Amino acid sequence: MIHLAHVTRRGSRLTAAATTVVALVLLLAPGRAGAQEPPATGPALAPDTSLARRGGPEIFAIGGALAPLARLSSDPGSFATQVSSSATVGGTVGWWLPGGLGAGVQVLYAPATLNILPTSFQGPIPTDLGDAGYLAATAELRYRLVSGGPAGVLAPYVALGGGIRHLNFDPIAQLDVQDATDPVGTVALGVESMLMGPVALRLEVRDYLSSFDSSASGESHLQNDVLVSVGLGILP
Repeated sequence: MIHLAHVTRRGSRLTAAATTVVALVLLLAPGRAGAQEPPATGPALAPDTSLARRGGPEIFAIGGALAPLARLSSDPGSFATQVSSSATVGGTVGWWLPGGLGAGVQVLYAPATLNILPTSFQGPIPTDLGDAGYLAATAELRYRLVSGGPAGVLAPYVALGGGIRHLNFDPIAQLDVQDATDPVGTVALGVESMLMGPVALRLEVRDYLSSFDSSASGESHLQNDVLVSVGLGILP
Protein backbone atom coordinates (compact mmCIF):
# COMPACT_ATOMS: atom_id res chain seq x y z
CA MET A 1 0.00 0.00 0.00
CA ILE A 2 2.79 2.42 0.91
CA HIS A 3 4.58 1.62 -2.35
CA LEU A 4 1.40 2.24 -4.35
CA ALA A 5 0.79 5.62 -2.68
CA HIS A 6 4.34 6.68 -3.41
CA VAL A 7 3.92 5.81 -7.09
CA THR A 8 0.64 7.71 -7.21
CA ARG A 9 2.18 10.88 -5.69
CA ARG A 10 5.12 10.62 -8.09
CA GLY A 11 2.74 10.31 -11.06
CA SER A 12 0.80 13.38 -9.90
CA ARG A 13 4.00 15.43 -9.73
CA LEU A 14 4.99 14.29 -13.26
CA THR A 15 1.55 15.22 -14.57
CA ALA A 16 1.76 18.70 -12.98
CA ALA A 17 5.25 19.22 -14.40
CA ALA A 18 4.11 18.18 -17.88
CA THR A 19 1.17 20.56 -17.70
CA THR A 20 3.49 23.42 -16.74
CA VAL A 21 5.82 22.66 -19.66
CA VAL A 22 2.92 22.59 -22.14
CA ALA A 23 1.64 25.93 -20.82
CA LEU A 24 5.08 27.51 -21.21
CA VAL A 25 5.41 26.16 -24.76
CA LEU A 26 2.02 27.63 -25.69
CA LEU A 27 2.96 31.01 -24.23
CA LEU A 28 6.31 31.10 -26.03
CA ALA A 29 4.85 29.97 -29.38
CA PRO A 30 2.42 32.79 -30.38
CA GLY A 31 1.88 31.33 -33.82
CA ARG A 32 0.33 28.19 -32.38
CA ALA A 33 -1.46 29.83 -29.49
CA GLY A 34 -3.13 32.51 -31.62
CA ALA A 35 -1.38 35.40 -29.89
CA GLN A 36 -0.19 38.34 -31.98
CA GLU A 37 3.44 39.29 -32.28
CA PRO A 38 4.36 42.79 -31.14
CA PRO A 39 4.36 45.35 -33.98
CA ALA A 40 7.62 46.15 -35.72
CA THR A 41 9.42 49.17 -34.39
CA GLY A 42 10.98 50.18 -37.72
CA PRO A 43 10.21 53.49 -39.50
CA ALA A 44 6.71 53.87 -40.93
CA LEU A 45 6.28 53.88 -44.70
CA ALA A 46 5.74 57.34 -46.19
CA PRO A 47 2.38 57.87 -47.90
CA ASP A 48 2.29 57.76 -51.68
CA THR A 49 2.22 61.42 -52.75
CA SER A 50 3.04 60.93 -56.44
CA LEU A 51 0.96 63.14 -58.71
CA ALA A 52 -0.04 60.21 -60.88
CA ARG A 53 -2.07 58.70 -58.02
CA ARG A 54 -3.19 61.93 -56.41
CA GLY A 55 -6.82 62.92 -56.67
CA GLY A 56 -8.70 66.07 -55.76
CA PRO A 57 -9.07 69.65 -56.98
CA GLU A 58 -6.51 71.92 -58.61
CA ILE A 59 -6.47 75.57 -59.64
CA PHE A 60 -3.86 77.29 -61.82
CA ALA A 61 -3.19 80.80 -63.05
CA ILE A 62 -1.62 80.58 -66.50
CA GLY A 63 0.29 82.83 -68.86
CA GLY A 64 1.97 82.25 -72.17
CA ALA A 65 1.98 83.01 -75.86
CA LEU A 66 -0.75 82.42 -78.46
CA ALA A 67 0.29 81.91 -82.09
CA PRO A 68 -2.52 81.77 -84.69
CA LEU A 69 -1.36 79.70 -87.66
CA ALA A 70 -4.10 80.51 -90.17
CA ARG A 71 -5.50 83.58 -91.91
CA LEU A 72 -8.94 84.97 -91.18
CA SER A 73 -9.50 86.14 -94.75
CA SER A 74 -7.53 86.20 -97.97
CA ASP A 75 -8.04 88.11 -101.18
CA PRO A 76 -5.56 87.10 -103.93
CA GLY A 77 -5.90 90.55 -105.50
CA SER A 78 -5.11 92.62 -102.43
CA PHE A 79 -4.23 91.33 -98.96
CA ALA A 80 -5.06 88.85 -96.22
CA THR A 81 -5.90 89.43 -92.58
CA GLN A 82 -4.60 87.51 -89.60
CA VAL A 83 -4.72 87.73 -85.82
CA SER A 84 -1.23 88.46 -84.49
CA SER A 85 0.72 86.38 -82.02
CA SER A 86 0.12 87.67 -78.52
CA ALA A 87 0.83 87.21 -74.84
CA THR A 88 -2.00 85.50 -72.97
CA VAL A 89 -3.45 85.32 -69.48
CA GLY A 90 -5.99 82.91 -68.09
CA GLY A 91 -6.82 80.28 -65.54
CA THR A 92 -7.98 76.72 -65.16
CA VAL A 93 -9.84 74.73 -62.51
CA GLY A 94 -9.92 70.93 -62.50
CA TRP A 95 -10.58 67.80 -60.51
CA TRP A 96 -8.59 64.55 -60.63
CA LEU A 97 -9.73 61.06 -59.67
CA PRO A 98 -7.10 58.80 -58.03
CA GLY A 99 -6.96 56.56 -61.11
CA GLY A 100 -5.65 59.34 -63.39
CA LEU A 101 -8.87 60.56 -65.06
CA GLY A 102 -9.87 64.18 -64.57
CA ALA A 103 -11.96 67.04 -65.90
CA GLY A 104 -11.53 70.78 -65.99
CA VAL A 105 -12.45 74.13 -67.47
CA GLN A 106 -10.09 76.77 -68.84
CA VAL A 107 -10.48 80.42 -69.80
CA LEU A 108 -7.94 82.28 -71.94
CA TYR A 109 -7.65 85.89 -73.10
CA ALA A 110 -5.15 87.33 -75.58
CA PRO A 111 -5.02 91.08 -76.35
CA ALA A 112 -3.96 90.54 -79.96
CA THR A 113 -4.02 92.83 -82.98
CA LEU A 114 -5.34 92.38 -86.51
CA ASN A 115 -2.56 92.30 -89.07
CA ILE A 116 -2.48 92.69 -92.85
CA LEU A 117 -0.50 90.28 -95.01
CA PRO A 118 -0.06 91.71 -98.54
CA THR A 119 -0.79 89.29 -101.38
CA SER A 120 -0.59 91.31 -104.62
CA PHE A 121 -1.45 94.77 -103.31
CA GLN A 122 0.94 97.47 -104.51
CA GLY A 123 1.71 100.43 -102.30
CA PRO A 124 2.21 101.15 -98.63
CA ILE A 125 -0.36 99.69 -96.25
CA PRO A 126 -0.44 99.58 -92.43
CA THR A 127 0.45 96.24 -90.90
CA ASP A 128 -1.51 96.88 -87.70
CA LEU A 129 -5.23 97.33 -88.34
CA GLY A 130 -6.41 97.64 -84.75
CA ASP A 131 -7.27 95.42 -81.84
CA ALA A 132 -8.41 91.82 -82.11
CA GLY A 133 -9.31 90.52 -78.67
CA TYR A 134 -9.16 86.71 -78.46
CA LEU A 135 -11.24 84.95 -75.79
CA ALA A 136 -11.62 81.16 -75.44
CA ALA A 137 -13.55 79.16 -72.83
CA THR A 138 -13.37 75.37 -72.91
CA ALA A 139 -14.29 72.27 -70.87
CA GLU A 140 -12.28 69.09 -71.22
CA LEU A 141 -11.44 65.60 -70.05
CA ARG A 142 -7.89 65.01 -68.84
CA TYR A 143 -5.88 61.84 -68.38
CA ARG A 144 -2.56 61.40 -66.60
CA LEU A 145 -0.33 59.21 -68.74
CA VAL A 146 1.40 57.54 -65.78
CA SER A 147 -1.46 56.34 -63.59
CA GLY A 148 -0.54 52.73 -62.77
CA GLY A 149 2.58 53.32 -60.68
CA PRO A 150 4.60 55.95 -58.87
CA ALA A 151 5.50 58.87 -61.10
CA GLY A 152 7.69 60.82 -58.70
CA VAL A 153 7.28 64.55 -58.90
CA LEU A 154 6.30 64.70 -62.60
CA ALA A 155 2.85 63.86 -63.97
CA PRO A 156 2.37 64.20 -67.76
CA TYR A 157 -1.19 64.41 -69.05
CA VAL A 158 -3.29 64.82 -72.18
CA ALA A 159 -6.55 66.74 -72.53
CA LEU A 160 -9.36 66.77 -75.08
CA GLY A 161 -12.42 69.03 -75.08
CA GLY A 162 -14.32 71.87 -76.65
CA GLY A 163 -16.04 75.18 -76.05
CA ILE A 164 -16.33 78.60 -77.68
CA ARG A 165 -13.90 81.13 -79.13
CA HIS A 166 -14.82 84.82 -79.46
CA LEU A 167 -12.99 87.35 -81.64
CA ASN A 168 -13.67 91.02 -80.92
CA PHE A 169 -12.34 93.38 -83.59
CA ASP A 170 -11.78 97.12 -83.32
CA PRO A 171 -10.21 97.91 -86.71
CA ILE A 172 -9.01 101.28 -87.93
CA ALA A 173 -10.35 100.57 -91.45
CA GLN A 174 -13.34 98.86 -93.02
CA LEU A 175 -12.42 95.21 -93.52
CA ASP A 176 -14.15 91.96 -94.42
CA VAL A 177 -13.89 90.67 -90.84
CA GLN A 178 -16.44 91.15 -88.08
CA ASP A 179 -16.84 90.05 -84.48
CA ALA A 180 -17.55 86.35 -84.28
CA THR A 181 -18.29 83.65 -81.71
CA ASP A 182 -17.54 80.15 -82.98
CA PRO A 183 -17.32 76.63 -81.53
CA VAL A 184 -13.79 75.45 -80.85
CA GLY A 185 -12.15 72.12 -80.15
CA THR A 186 -9.00 71.80 -78.10
CA VAL A 187 -6.28 69.21 -77.52
CA ALA A 188 -3.38 69.62 -75.10
CA LEU A 189 -0.26 67.91 -73.82
CA GLY A 190 1.29 69.02 -70.55
CA VAL A 191 3.11 68.08 -67.38
CA GLU A 192 2.62 69.06 -63.73
CA SER A 193 5.24 69.07 -60.98
CA MET A 194 5.04 69.75 -57.26
CA LEU A 195 7.26 72.61 -56.07
CA MET A 196 6.71 73.12 -52.35
CA GLY A 197 3.82 71.98 -50.21
CA PRO A 198 0.61 72.29 -52.25
CA VAL A 199 2.21 74.63 -54.85
CA ALA A 200 2.65 73.13 -58.31
CA LEU A 201 4.11 74.12 -61.67
CA ARG A 202 2.42 73.34 -64.98
CA LEU A 203 3.82 73.42 -68.54
CA GLU A 204 1.46 72.92 -71.48
CA VAL A 205 1.17 73.06 -75.26
CA ARG A 206 -2.42 73.44 -76.49
CA ASP A 207 -4.07 73.68 -79.91
CA TYR A 208 -7.39 75.45 -80.50
CA LEU A 209 -9.20 74.29 -83.65
CA SER A 210 -12.06 76.37 -85.05
CA SER A 211 -13.58 77.72 -88.23
CA PHE A 212 -13.94 81.45 -88.88
CA ASP A 213 -16.71 82.49 -91.31
CA SER A 214 -16.27 85.96 -92.78
CA SER A 215 -19.70 87.54 -93.10
CA ALA A 216 -18.41 90.05 -95.64
CA SER A 217 -16.62 87.75 -98.06
CA GLY A 218 -18.50 84.53 -97.33
CA GLU A 219 -15.21 82.66 -96.89
CA SER A 220 -14.67 79.99 -94.26
CA HIS A 221 -11.19 79.35 -92.89
CA LEU A 222 -10.00 76.65 -90.54
CA GLN A 223 -8.24 78.26 -87.60
CA ASN A 224 -5.34 76.58 -85.87
CA ASP A 225 -4.18 78.54 -82.81
CA VAL A 226 -1.31 77.17 -80.71
CA LEU A 227 -0.87 78.15 -77.07
CA VAL A 228 2.33 77.56 -75.11
CA SER A 229 1.74 78.32 -71.42
CA VAL A 230 3.21 78.13 -67.94
CA GLY A 231 0.98 77.85 -64.90
CA LEU A 232 1.45 78.24 -61.17
CA GLY A 233 -1.21 76.73 -58.98
CA ILE A 234 -2.34 74.86 -55.90
CA LEU A 235 -3.17 71.19 -55.46
CA PRO A 236 -4.82 71.05 -51.98
